[in-house]
Amino acid sequence: MKLRTGNCAATYKALESERNAQVEKGDTCASLTLPYLMTDSDGFGQRDNSMQRNPWNGVGQKGVQTIVAKLLLSLLPPTEQIFRLTIDEVQMATQQQQLLQAGAPPEELAKQKTELDLGLARLERVVLNDVETSNDRLAIQEALTHLVVYGNALIYIEKDGLKCFPMRKYVLKRDAIGNPLECVICEKIGYQALPEAVKQMLVDEDGEVKGLIPGEDSPDYQKNIEVYTHVYWETNKVHWYQEVKGVEVEGKRGSAPLDESPFLPLRMYRIDGESYSPSYIEAVCLADLRTAEALSQAITEGALIAAQTKHLVKPSSVVNPKKLAEAANGAYLAGNPDDVFTIRTEKGNDMQVALQSLATVEARLSQSFMLHSPRDAERVTAEENRILIQQIEAALGSVFSILSQELVRPYIARKLVLLTRRGKLPTLPNDLVKPVISVGLRALGRSNDLEKTARFMQILQQTIGPEGIGTFVDTSELIRRLASSMGMELNGLIKTEEQIAMEQQQAQQQAMMQQAMQAGMADPQKLANAAATSQEMAQPQPTEEQQ
Repeated sequence: MKLRTGNCAATYKALESERNAQVEKGDTCASLTLPYLMTDSDGFGQRDNSMQRNPWNGVGQKGVQTIVAKLLLSLLPPTEQIFRLTIDEVQMATQQQQLLQAGAPPEELAKQKTELDLGLARLERVVLNDVETSNDRLAIQEALTHLVVYGNALIYIEKDGLKCFPMRKYVLKRDAIGNPLECVICEKIGYQALPEAVKQMLVDEDGEVKGLIPGEDSPDYQKNIEVYTHVYWETNKVHWYQEVKGVEVEGKRGSAPLDESPFLPLRMYRIDGESYSPSYIEAVCLADLRTAEALSQAITEGALIAAQTKHLVKPSSVVNPKKLAEAANGAYLAGNPDDVFTIRTEKGNDMQVALQSLATVEARLSQSFMLHSPRDAERVTAEENRILIQQIEAALGSVFSILSQELVRPYIARKLVLLTRRGKLPTLPNDLVKPVISVGLRALGRSNDLEKTARFMQILQQTIGPEGIGTFVDTSELIRRLASSMGMELNGLIKTEEQIAMEQQQAQQQAMMQQAMQAGMADPQKLANAAATSQEMAQPQPTEEQQ
């Protein structure tokens, strides 16, 4: 395979125009929600705040924060397992068949499978503990914020943590079905922050530093250097390298299998043939945000005008305006009261129309941003609130689907690779053990299963009564289905059927002993016989092999 080289800056410039068109749309969404996302900073923390403008309405800001929090809790829940290491059933059955043919007993195979499941559960806890103790959740939250507002973001997974690149810092090219082909990242890094090997590359024969970004009013040692990272995807691998001033940086070229890529180009929606995705705001509620912004500005400015108090005095009046303005409270002045008028706007009815329109638009925005607000009534049942919340969460099903596949699944795969390299995890056989994502759309599916099971039991109880539940329903199977729909582990929580049978047998023995003791007060022989019978029942029964 021939490694790619070339001028990354030229590739970046060639793909920049398509990227800038989507950035402009994102800037429009950010100006109505989170204006600070429009700023850019260099390597020394200097930020360009010229584009910032505080919006007149705060629904957009609250809405973006709410929907980002919902996405984060659904994709990386702090109290649930993000994934499960499962055993491939086909491969497992094949290996078990081979062991059975070799003479292995079935009991030993069942024991080995149980031990394997317990071992995989311990490995899952190692990965989840690493996720909770790192900064990954903060970087993913930043990426989700850019996805909601701009529709696109890039995550780089390295051994020290995650890094999020906004759209302004990279360009991307996808194929006709949406798979990434190449990406160029442009970072402005301060000259002093560069490694010594890169600094040596930038010094010419005269000792001058080349490649500094012109136009900056800073000393040379504080100016920035543009560092480009070129990432390109092939059939089964992803490759990357870095360039500075058209020269490749030594030691910065790498590659990885396609499903273990450290670079994750994220998008909010999938559109075939498009390299960039529209944002959630652009696709759902941009028109309502613009309407709310215009109405809020008009209402606020009208209220400020109405709150002012100004008077008019007739030019021919004997009232002196200056004395009137400077007079103390309760003072007496000579003049005619008809010569002084208070200015009134007389726009109260018009303001009411604007307020009603704004309330309607804000209600639609609350629904778009998943802001749950119960119905304005005296009696709102808990069931009504629960149904409304469930409908709101189900509306994000398409977003959960793409983020589970393009964010969570490759993130977990990369995490497993990094932890294996650090020695925290053993090398797992890829053909036998595979990670399965248990959040996002799958979590919504489990929620629907739980809802159906709960409603079925409620209808069944109303139909056949509580007494019929124990007759027709298998309680053990019901518990297993409820736990599965809630994503809970039953090991050590629910008693096994053997434990329940043993407890029932012990209860029967105690009941027989109590009956025998009550009857034995008159006949000692019956008491002795009952004790012997209880002892025989407590002894284990011999198996057929022992007989």
